[in-house]
Amino acid sequence: MVIFTFVVQGVTALAIIFAAWQLLFHGWQMHREFEQLYVSRYWVLMDQRSAHFAITGHARKRDRPIVRGYLQLCEDEIDLRRLGRVTDNTWGFWTVATLDQVAAPAYSKELATLRRDDYHLLRELIRTEGADPLRRNWWWRKTHGL
Repeated sequence: MVIFTFVVQGVTALAIIFAAWQLLFHGWQMHREFEQLYVSRYWVLMDQRSAHFAITGHARKRDRPIVRGYLQLCEDEIDLRRLGRVTDNTWGFWTVATLDQVAAPAYSKELATLRRDDYHLLRELIRTEGADPLRRNWWWRKTHGL
């Protein structure tokens, strides 16, 4: 009877571990799918650039909405990270890419023309040189699939 109890407890423990693993995996998958939406938004914007802008990096008047769209995309991504909806791995890539792209003349000039209140999360990211807006510890991040 004692052996049977240990077997049942072992199977129960394995089932609980498996269920927890499945929940974490599901969380990771949800984050990845969500992040893919933002990657798609990025490529839609980049595909709308004029050939001149894509080749030279200098935006023409018709490219300004695309530049603004990218700045808004960055603001949205930073906000999502602040809320814990973007994984650590993806955030590492996005931060570097964002800082590089907004340093380009077309984006930095456009940002300079806007009110100081506009894109405050993006401005804070630039000011702090990429400081993570998510203020959570490692354990919280891992248990939430980040």
